Amino acid sequence: MIYRLVLAVAVMTALIGATAPALSTARADAASGTMERQLDELGAELTMLVETDDATPNGDARRAVELRLPARTYTNAGVRRLQFTERAGVGVATWTVESRKQTEQLVGIPIRTTAGTDRLEEPGTHQLVFVLTRSDGQRVVMVHRFKSEAAARSGHA
Repeated sequence: MIYRLVLAVAVMTALIGATAPALSTARADAASGTMERQLDELGAELTMLVETDDATPNGDARRAVELRLPARTYTNAGVRRLQFTERAGVGVATWTVESRKQTEQLVGIPIRTTAGTDRLEEPGTHQLVFVLTRSDGQRVVMVHRFKSEAAARSGHA
């Protein structure tokens, strides 16, 4: 009887050891896939904003969006961080899943963040406003946290 128990534990340990890397990869792929889909949609929205609207000093051209950072679960590795930055004159988003960073171009002009949007780390839904404006004679997209409809109308998105 004791031999069967020892053999069963050994087999289970081997199975768990063999499937752990595959499960880790699948969890990371799930988190990255979620972010890629959302950022593809955001990129299309921002491209349309830049192509169809005029950049004004008061930021009349804007898009309000919701981005969901997946939480860490048994089936999802979760996203640790999402950042919007400018790289070589274009706006990009960079996110971290486990210890891997991934970057996706969003729009062909710079993206600038505010203090509340420079780094999103909390899992869950984040309501953001992307505003097309001018800064130093250059068209840029500013990222703000969405506060309220009244605040958004008065320029304090």
